[in-house]
Amino acid sequence: MIITKKFYKEDGMWYIDLPDFLEAGLGTKANLLMVAGADTFLDLLSNNTHKVSLVFSTTDFPYSLCKLNKLHLGMDKEYLDKIGHAPVDYGAYYDVVEMNKEPFQHKLWLCPVTEYVFGGNYPDEIYVKVL
Repeated sequence: MIITKKFYKEDGMWYIDLPDFLEAGLGTKANLLMVAGADTFLDLLSNNTHKVSLVFSTTDFPYSLCKLNKLHLGMDKEYLDKIGHAPVDYGAYYDVVEMNKEPFQHKLWLCPVTEYVFGGNYPDEIYVKVL
């Protein structure tokens, strides 16, 4: 499964661009916030600009830039409430373990919108390429 998604930074906050999610009434813009390490990862991938398009896959593919491994389900409710993320019951933590096929270390959290993007689950591995 290959997925392409756009991300944009507005007022210092990163969001995934998912108009179909909003139009289907599945949540609000606050559900689309990228936080808890996902935001700083997008800063890195975008070269500190305000937008980036990424290709995702659950299997390695040519020219993939990085690999994320799922660690565990969980969330920091106090942090999410403080930054204005929509209420959620869970999320998943990932380690970015490779960048340009070299060892790399970065931890991030992804909210349940990830399940929407990947067709109902949190993949064990996510490979990423910048368009």
